[in-house]
Amino acid sequence: MRLDLILLAALLAGCPTEEDPFAAWPDPLLTFPWDLPPETDLQPWEEVRWETETWDPFEDQALAAQYLVKASQHRQGAPPAVEEHHRIMNPGLPTLTGQGIRLSFVGDVMWLGTSWSSFALPVAGLLDGDLRVGNLETPVVQGESTDLSDLGLYTFNSPPALLDGLPLDLLQLNNNHSVDLGDDGLDATLALVDARGFGVTGVDAHATVDVGGLRVAFLSYTWGLNGRGPSARHDLFVVPFGHLQDGDLDLGGLAADVASARAGGADVVVVLPHWGFEYEYYADPWFLQLGRRIVAAGADLVVGTGPHVVQPAEICAVNRPEVLPGVGTCSVRAEGDPRTAAILYSLGNFDTVQPTIPVQTGLVATVEVGSDGVLGLGWEAVVTVPGGDGKEVRPLAELAADDVDYAIEQGRLRAHIGAGWQR
Repeated sequence: MRLDLILLAALLAGCPTEEDPFAAWPDPLLTFPWDLPPETDLQPWEEVRWETETWDPFEDQALAAQYLVKASQHRQGAPPAVEEHHRIMNPGLPTLTGQGIRLSFVGDVMWLGTSWSSFALPVAGLLDGDLRVGNLETPVVQGESTDLSDLGLYTFNSPPALLDGLPLDLLQLNNNHSVDLGDDGLDATLALVDARGFGVTGVDAHATVDVGGLRVAFLSYTWGLNGRGPSARHDLFVVPFGHLQDGDLDLGGLAADVASARAGGADVVVVLPHWGFEYEYYADPWFLQLGRRIVAAGADLVVGTGPHVVQPAEICAVNRPEVLPGVGTCSVRAEGDPRTAAILYSLGNFDTVQPTIPVQTGLVATVEVGSDGVLGLGWEAVVTVPGGDGKEVRPLAELAADDVDYAIEQGRLRAHIGAGWQR
């Protein structure tokens, strides 16, 4: 077992003496989500996960074909304990209070094909945070083709007009598409992003931003680079989150970054992992474990991207012995004072050309934070539809009023992630 896991176990479990307020706790590493056995009886396509990096989609055509099935069918279920956990967790997610600073987050900003500069206008008003953050999952390189048939398999490029259409302030630039056009493409993207005044996190450094009187650190990481890495010029903070086969993923570098951000004066630490397994409606128990480890390392908020579908969230009690770890709770013991943390496992896509409604749907998440952590959460769903001169993103609630398919999706989403914290 790696050192960070040993330290986590010690922090979580403590020393069970009569004076120890955590003495009644079970051993957290023998409790949900650590105690779940491997799943069985899955369909072959449900088991195919690119992010494990145990197979190559460019070479293994049989598995790549199964992955196409997964992209169209989606894995909708999870181990029963995970589904029960979120059924209990969802009603307790805290709603917005009007206190603290307000941060807005969107999911994956994907290759769009059309309406580049105007696609997000119908939903810009939903991003009302003091700072607006999103994951740019495409290079933006002027003078290079933006036609997917020219670019090749799993390769994106978008025109500078995409940046003109983004109602965001801070862009995460490290994800599995960062070096689709090599280091030259990444450098060109950085130059265009900088010229348009966006802040950046995830390339050679993490960002710390003054927001409403608080110093907020945004630390971002990616599971990989689609087999194209590592970059010869840049540190893209690759952490192989999807390597289930490793069993004890070393998060020591991430924990050191959190500690460094705190030492540098950060009042709030936000971790932005590009992680998860694509097209799965629930975070695998492995990611529930990783989320708790990141919170134990000192993160106040974890906002994930990558799965291309929305996954449920968690609120985490830190250093609150009255909240026992187990199904229905996220309770973590860590250094420091009591606080409240949150994990948003996946916000889905902000925009996309993919064909199914659940993949076309993503969240605009609103998070209120203060010096004691997370104060409140809110969400609204947006969906990519035909509009403008091609595609546009519109509020799901607006579409659901007139279209039964979108009404069904709104109902599914409310049941899946909880209606109580919808704005």
